[in-house]
Amino acid sequence: MGSSPLSNTTFMLNSSGIAGLLGGEEALSTVALAQIYNRRKWLGWYNTPGSYAIGKHFRRLARSVISDSRVNPKSDTGSGMVHVDPALLLQHDGWSNGPVFKGVYSGTSLHETGPLASLLMKKYTRMSGTLINGRTTQLVNITIVKLEQNIRPETKFHLSPPLCAIIPIIVSLATCTICGLYCEWYAFSMILLGILARGLTCVFIGSGELVFDHPKPAEGSPPGDGILGCDQELVLLKGHENVVNAVTRGRFFFHFRSKHACHMVELCSFLLFAQAIAQLIFVPQSNLFGQLIFVFSIATSWIYNLWFLSYDKVEVREEIFHSVLGSPKLKKLVFPNRCSAIVSLLLFSGDDKSFSGDPKKLKGIMDGFLPSGALVWEVWKGIVIEHLRNGQPLRFDDAHWNHQDLPSEPDRSLLRTLLQDAETAYAAFESNR
Repeated sequence: MGSSPLSNTTFMLNSSGIAGLLGGEEALSTVALAQIYNRRKWLGWYNTPGSYAIGKHFRRLARSVISDSRVNPKSDTGSGMVHVDPALLLQHDGWSNGPVFKGVYSGTSLHETGPLASLLMKKYTRMSGTLINGRTTQLVNITIVKLEQNIRPETKFHLSPPLCAIIPIIVSLATCTICGLYCEWYAFSMILLGILARGLTCVFIGSGELVFDHPKPAEGSPPGDGILGCDQELVLLKGHENVVNAVTRGRFFFHFRSKHACHMVELCSFLLFAQAIAQLIFVPQSNLFGQLIFVFSIATSWIYNLWFLSYDKVEVREEIFHSVLGSPKLKKLVFPNRCSAIVSLLLFSGDDKSFSGDPKKLKGIMDGFLPSGALVWEVWKGIVIEHLRNGQPLRFDDAHWNHQDLPSEPDRSLLRTLLQDAETAYAAFESNR
């Protein structure tokens, strides 16, 4: 073809402006998700911004691998399989650790739980619940979750990529072709280098799989029921110890069949670094038309990465949650104060006749969420626990309000208020059991 459009202009785009025009953090998770989406490793062949950011993160892969024997002690020690923490690559809500957990029957106390607990809390926090009437101080949300009894010891995830995933590929190939037709060889080579660098990285990172694993409980373990969360968001997990373990102790890993794939990703990271440097040097050498075509290719990819990341966060979270936990039955209640909320958790933890938990453990749970030490609080907890152990309704009269260990009227007045809060919890339990 003849000379390219705008070839006679003296205006040139500033190279530093091109490098800083579009961010690269958005592109990182879309590359890492090649392990989750079927055939997505073949859909990464397009020029994208942020090659330096992608290369910087992927360079850590080979240095952070965990041998299969450390993750699965029963595996063959000679196995070449390796694992990588997905938090190193995925910029997703929910890959962080979850809140505290207190076991009702087992007495287990975990200051930090697994990422599935974090996903679960984020899912249920957004739900609306039934408001319970009573003495109002600060609202506390309670979600009762009955987990399914069957869960696979190891779960792998595969989703279908959206059809529009081919759009950035078409745009990159088209812009590369246009630059070649108009002899804009600097822009042509930089777009082609971007396509190859990202495509090869997706192929190698996509050779792994996202795997969820959790420890198995010992034979004869008590029910795994426990309370997850703190402050104004609390979740009661009801189910077998094995299923509760999946929520509280489960871990995600990127699973590779050999360390060779991780080393190849590290080599691709150097290619991505080279791409970032080459773009700063060679894109300004192109004419304005070639520079605009180059910017159009990375702008299209950047917009696609932004859209896909927002679309994908919800879909991936829901798929992972459903794959591991199925469709648990749940009920959310909003209590007017913390006392009613904690008593309701203990009520829903028991069976229909009585509460079979250890009184010391029950008191430990109450102490962990409510004030302790003061005489009136200790008396109140003793009365509530006694009723729970004996399977008696939480209904009280003057004999309870005028407790002999509380001679002062202010303490008796507070005890009456707290017992009324317990009655509120019991009424909610009877209405929603």
